[in-house]
Amino acid sequence: MPFLAVCLLLVGLFGGCAHERVDPAYLALVEQQAELPPTGELGPGDRFLLRVYGEEALSGEFTVGADGTINYPHVGRFRAEGLTCTDVEVELTLGLGQKFLKEPNVQCTIVEYNSKRIFIFGEVREPGTFPYKNNISIIEAFALAGGFNERASTNNTKLTRVVDGVEIQVRVPLQEIVEGRQRNLRLLPGDIIFVPESAY
Repeated sequence: MPFLAVCLLLVGLFGGCAHERVDPAYLALVEQQAELPPTGELGPGDRFLLRVYGEEALSGEFTVGADGTINYPHVGRFRAEGLTCTDVEVELTLGLGQKFLKEPNVQCTIVEYNSKRIFIFGEVREPGTFPYKNNISIIEAFALAGGFNERASTNNTKLTRVVDGVEIQVRVPLQEIVEGRQRNLRLLPGDIIFVPESAY
């Protein structure tokens, strides 16, 4: 079992039960998030906007097809699945430069990830499944879910995540994050968040 997953699993089991302090597993996730790989790879259903400077006919919104490809004018069909927006810019700059424009200036912007999802359940106003947004934080995610219900036990919120193939669960100190006393956490595709009901 990878070392990071073992550490998080151990602190989750032995250090995350005391509600009077922050779950060490949460602190570990926050500390290592700067080292996480990019999560911006495109997949089927993802929508992105392409702009080519001075070429309105080549600019517009595109959706990655079920086969992982898009069809682009003067370049033809190419595989976008697994590429980042930067990769797409390089691909189209080379393709347009070889076949159509002398010095193309291509800009790619993500509109919506539909191949990647996050899940928010429990005491929120609009629970459900939401398209992942690059670098979305846990606080931003709750805005998508309409905020908390009155009976939400915010500081007992649970985040379930797969780390190095191991599923871990950590307690998220949401109240401390909102008040600026703890750092926010960047979510990853597939994260599951559950807000329990307060006992009071």
